Amino acid sequence: MAPLRVRFALTSVLVTSALALGGCVFVVESDSHYRYGRLHGSASLDAIQPGVTTRAWIVENLGQPSSTYLNEAGNEVLSYLTVREQDTEVAFLFLFNIDVSEEEVKTLHIEIEEDWVKSFWLERP
Repeated sequence: MAPLRVRFALTSVLVTSALALGGCVFVVESDSHYRYGRLHGSASLDAIQPGVTTRAWIVENLGQPSSTYLNEAGNEVLSYLTVREQDTEVAFLFLFNIDVSEEEVKTLHIEIEEDWVKSFWLERP
């Protein structure tokens, strides 16, 4: 009987500790902002159709590209760079805070052939 009581006591202590400590780590503050550029919502991206969408529509709806270049086929490629930062402050047991910063970089590339969208892709390094 004694080993069963010890096992029960240890299990109780572990479960109680896990529950108590689990509530001691929490997010104090979280902020997300665009440091550079801003890819428009998926509605704009969903509206891009190769062979249907024009270069003029792209610039009107997404703005001027971050950069442009010519690919191997000689087609213009419009590039839209977006950098979004997420800053989060996490507290542990009210003893100390940790600041966590994450950066998300995305580039939308749109290949233009004779003023029409030929293809497009989203790149995440």
